[in-house]
Amino acid sequence: MNEADYDSIIKWEKSILLYGNKLKENFYVVKHMMKLLDLGYQKINMCQIFCMLYYGKDENLTKCKTCRHARYKPNIGKGRTLVAYKKLR
Repeated sequence: MNEADYDSIIKWEKSILLYGNKLKENFYVVKHMMKLLDLGYQKINMCQIFCMLYYGKDENLTKCKTCRHARYKPNIGKGRTLVAYKKLR
């Protein structure tokens, strides 16, 4: 979801809520508020068709245990950096 989509959803939600609600106006204000709270996040790789997370005892696997899809995109002519198909934040 991009910022414009988020802003349009928030605008619609504000229109149906009662006057004086405390819902923030847009993505920028919410992002600033979250930054002040200093809440971090962790990136976790996941299967490209959403069957498993590479987390805990499975974080070193290179293929999904369920569907056997590869964890990383093919590395053709690039550096040695491994890029996961999907990431959960």
